[in-house]
Amino acid sequence: MRKPWKKYMFALLAMLLVVYVLGVNFPKSSVVAHKICSSWVAAKNEAFYLEHRDVLDQRNVALAADYVVPQGTADKVPVLMYHYIVPAKYNTEPNNNSIINLEAFEKDMQYLHDNHYHTATLQELEQYVDEQKTMPENTVVLSFDDGYQNNMIYAYPIMKKYGFHATMFVVGSKIQSTTQTFNPSKTSYVSRAEMKESSDVFEFNSHTYNLHFKAPLHCGDDYAAGMDQDKFMADDKIMRAQAGIDTPYFAYPFGDFRMQMIYALKESGYRMAFTVHQGFVRPGDDPYQLKRLTVISTTNLPELLHMDHDPDGSAPVAF
Repeated sequence: MRKPWKKYMFALLAMLLVVYVLGVNFPKSSVVAHKICSSWVAAKNEAFYLEHRDVLDQRNVALAADYVVPQGTADKVPVLMYHYIVPAKYNTEPNNNSIINLEAFEKDMQYLHDNHYHTATLQELEQYVDEQKTMPENTVVLSFDDGYQNNMIYAYPIMKKYGFHATMFVVGSKIQSTTQTFNPSKTSYVSRAEMKESSDVFEFNSHTYNLHFKAPLHCGDDYAAGMDQDKFMADDKIMRAQAGIDTPYFAYPFGDFRMQMIYALKESGYRMAFTVHQGFVRPGDDPYQLKRLTVISTTNLPELLHMDHDPDGSAPVAF
């Protein structure tokens, strides 16, 4: 005769199995179901990491643990992040952290010029991260996300005047075949001709071809579409072949990433990737999780550049 406690144990295990299956398949049905699904995803992510740890843990250089930044050179480099630039009179969303007033941007560039800042290329930054190159103490990287036409109209001539270098992370599907008539009140994107004409200031790198949107990834939650490894790798082939953006440098849409995406980046030939986490880039940093600094209209740039620690703060609203 089966003991009563065994009968109850089998019933409990069966009930837990049902709850687990429901949680994985219907994660939004309850808070418990969502937690079960999240635990399942965490376990899958851990399994993926263990399977691919030889690639994920491999650095592109052997970094010395006792590396000391030479005196008189930069011990950290700020990568400034800009998105949408517009004169204050056209800024209908003053609280949107992805929009900066032209007047504030121009003031920032004037400060960098007057204080003799070196605007580094991403190749220089890569060498700096890999501890192969030092940088002057006053070094900064200027980055622009998404590929807005107003970056060409407003930012390009200012940076050209000062002899600055910048990088633009473009969404490949948004690149225009012909240059659009510019209207500061409307959102518009760069054309191929504008990219060619501005190449004395800008280098152009990847922000995916057509994955700058959010979609359900797991547990009913929305994440950047590029976090799906298969979608990313298919998209990247189009980015290189059709958009002509064949680059080793990448910026995560919305800043979202996970181990599967980092693995896909490495497999696709990328060597550096940028987040929207707030902070500086230092020698020996993980090149696939590089921090940046959001600059908005009210930012005190001298204060931001001279902080001796990574600032706290939430990610910007990705425009």
